[in-house]
Amino acid sequence: MKGKSLKATALLFPVIMLFISCSKSSNSSHSTTYQVKFTVTGDSVNQFKISLFSKDVFLQTPFSGTRDTTINVYYGADLRLDAKGIDSNLAGSIYVNDVLKATGTDLDANGDGKTEVKIGYTISTP
Repeated sequence: MKGKSLKATALLFPVIMLFISCSKSSNSSHSTTYQVKFTVTGDSVNQFKISLFSKDVFLQTPFSGTRDTTINVYYGADLRLDAKGIDSNLAGSIYVNDVLKATGTDLDANGDGKTEVKIGYTISTP
């Protein structure tokens, strides 16, 4: 009898663990990680700054063309992108899990030869 009881326990254990892990994951959306990509495109870009919870990170500049960087964050992350350029065309975007969440452009409408894009997004829905 002990052999059958041990086999039943051994077979039920993985099922119980699966049930527990599934119930935990469905209730813990705040621990889910999100892949965030910041993209900047422009001519003569001289600032590419990303911010997460008010902590700034400056990426390598100057450049012309497109650059991006990807980070992983948790629910509630407050994301910011601040890019500057010295020409008439600048665009910046924030993607979360490959879905566009924020975008901005500056075509230097005032003709001062300077462009700036400031955008932000907060991950507030799981």
